[in-house]
Amino acid sequence: MLSKRPRRALRWAACVTFALCLGTSLPTFAGNTFANHPAVADAMAKACAVHGLALLRPVQVRPMATFQGGYTAGVGSVTWEQEYAEQWRSGWCALGVYCAEKGGEKAKETTPLNRPLGLYDPRKNTLFIRDMDSAGATATVAHETVHALQYQNYPSLNAIQLWHNRDLAAAANSAIEGEAHIVGWHFDLERRQYLCSMDPQRATTNHVRWWGWTPTRLTAYEGFPHVFGPEQALQRLLAAEEGADDGLLGHVPLSTRQVLKPNAGGAVEFIDLPTEIVSGALAERGCRAGLTNTAGALGIWGLLREHGTSGAAEEPPALIENWRGDRFLHVVCPGDDNDELAWLIRWRDARAAEEFAARYQRIAKAVVAHGKVLGGVPQAEAHGSAVVVTTPGLRDAVPTLLEAPTRTFASFQDWIGHGCFPQAQCDIAKANESLPPASENFICAKPSATPPDFTQWLETVRNARSMPSVTAADRAAVVEAAGELATFCTVNTVGNSDVAGACRAAYNGISYQTRLLQDSNWRGLAHCGNRQEVRRLLRQIYFTDAQSRQSRSLSGDYGAALAAEAFAKNGVAGLAELANAPPLSTRQVMWPMRQLAVDFIHFPRQELKAQGCEVTVRDVRGAVGIWNLLKDRDSATDANPPPAMLAEWRGDRQVHLSCSASGQGWVWAIAWASTEAANWFATRYNALPPTVTKEAGLANRAQVDGRMVWMAPPSLATARKLLASHMHVRSYRTFDEWRQEGCFPQNGCN
Repeated sequence: MLSKRPRRALRWAACVTFALCLGTSLPTFAGNTFANHPAVADAMAKACAVHGLALLRPVQVRPMATFQGGYTAGVGSVTWEQEYAEQWRSGWCALGVYCAEKGGEKAKETTPLNRPLGLYDPRKNTLFIRDMDSAGATATVAHETVHALQYQNYPSLNAIQLWHNRDLAAAANSAIEGEAHIVGWHFDLERRQYLCSMDPQRATTNHVRWWGWTPTRLTAYEGFPHVFGPEQALQRLLAAEEGADDGLLGHVPLSTRQVLKPNAGGAVEFIDLPTEIVSGALAERGCRAGLTNTAGALGIWGLLREHGTSGAAEEPPALIENWRGDRFLHVVCPGDDNDELAWLIRWRDARAAEEFAARYQRIAKAVVAHGKVLGGVPQAEAHGSAVVVTTPGLRDAVPTLLEAPTRTFASFQDWIGHGCFPQAQCDIAKANESLPPASENFICAKPSATPPDFTQWLETVRNARSMPSVTAADRAAVVEAAGELATFCTVNTVGNSDVAGACRAAYNGISYQTRLLQDSNWRGLAHCGNRQEVRRLLRQIYFTDAQSRQSRSLSGDYGAALAAEAFAKNGVAGLAELANAPPLSTRQVMWPMRQLAVDFIHFPRQELKAQGCEVTVRDVRGAVGIWNLLKDRDSATDANPPPAMLAEWRGDRQVHLSCSASGQGWVWAIAWASTEAANWFATRYNALPPTVTKEAGLANRAQVDGRMVWMAPPSLATARKLLASHMHVRSYRTFDEWRQEGCFPQNGCN
């Protein structure tokens, strides 16, 4: 067993989130406390309310710059004396699971986890926050407050030490971090939507877009709690009758196998590998016992993937379902590449043991080359349901290893209650009593009820996860209906970019929604937010800067959100309804609840021809076309919402005239719902830079005539008056009305 010194040298802390631990160097703070920051107490109170627990004693909140620690590569948010950091590194290199770069400071610089947004150090009872003025500060404080609640209310968590059992630490922290993420992300809209939209079957394994996590990376153990923890916490909350539930910490998993394969069942065997095997010839060589630890199901998965015997699948191999327990001992010997290794792995049956022994033997040489610390190639031997892996210097110790003291535990509390075997001590009773006093009174009492918005969010997630599955045949039928709409609109919207844009938004939106239904990361998105929230997330998922501004803002953001809303209301039948009854204008895409008819304007050609004028081009800009034009005045971007007054648009017509007597140019007429809206547009149009109107080929002045606004060059003033006196207007409320009337101003629908 290890001496007490390494344990005293070790400190650790809980990071706010694996994904958010990326960033720039730490800022410098003028002071060393956030005691007077107004957002701290509020964020902590919200976290207590959502979690449903109370802080038993005040905690301190400090800037991250005052945290006297950091990350050790392959370990996480812990620091220890360099001697023990090297012992840790070389021990895992000997096993071959991962091998951090040698050298403490350099290794810390190479890991992305050395710049977290927040940490909680239970030894100091202190929250460290990088930036309280950032947009995500509330979520960060809430996350770290949950850690304080956990350690104060569950002192048994202090028994989790990765130095003793890296596998148990990763598994137990999946419960700890999972709860903290759920609470913290409640204050982070995008993370909250991710959790809601993702297929739970996918969530229990991995979420590539979130984490980019693989078990062969150095950060596999570090990332494990953050990758796999949130889903198990969320599932427990969803199963509870009320919103908040702290019961997950009463069911802390004992191994990563129980997290990776929750249905595999079975207790976990804890092994006390005897260090007495370092004797005889090994002692004469000057060898000594180094790191002893547990690889676990996660470590074995990483080992097999690292050396190419389990493929590159994201799912762990079926073999690890049969893992029962393991323990390894790294024996440090003088000289370079001269160390020894002993590893005992217990399996559910002899078949699993034989399979692992065979797999390991195929990679044994690669393990030595990978770690660069062992003096000989390990040999794996199956003995019933156990496998013993030893290097040449420990071959004679195999019988002793097979007889290593082993105890089986069915639960975390069972393990705690029996002294945390094989740890030398499990002193958790006085953990909270020894916490240092806090100078700030950051404390919150247990609330009487879960906040309604948190309960409502859980109900939203339940609805998203209970949606019926969509068959391939249903998707195909909807895609076919969208294709028919696209064909109809291509033929019947010539000279009307507005209706064409509305059609495009509908059929592209339906296409995007069917893609979502096939993507396990986003299949529930339609149920997980309002129209604006869905638009923002869709923009990040599917649309790139290479696409045109109009395509992204209308067909992309608004059309996809329109389809998502249709699906949320009535499933694939809702998508079919959208394909059969799409919006009639881009205004109806952006404001589907605005019940205004659309004015279709027709300028008779015969009267124009009598005056020597010919229409060479005709079009309808619509609300989105006007919006894009006005953006040049307001310096707006696609992220800005369209002006509310655009919802007052009724219709427009733009024709390019070529007149024998007065030249050529564009004449544009826009109908508005009110004179107020007409004046609003004219004011903004007249403020456009001349370069903008010139580039668009438009007159540089707008004239208001009641609810109509006209733009025409002075040379075409007579033609404009003729158009105004002979214009023909028909109003339609729905696409179907317009279609039934023959697609006016066409002579008939084709």
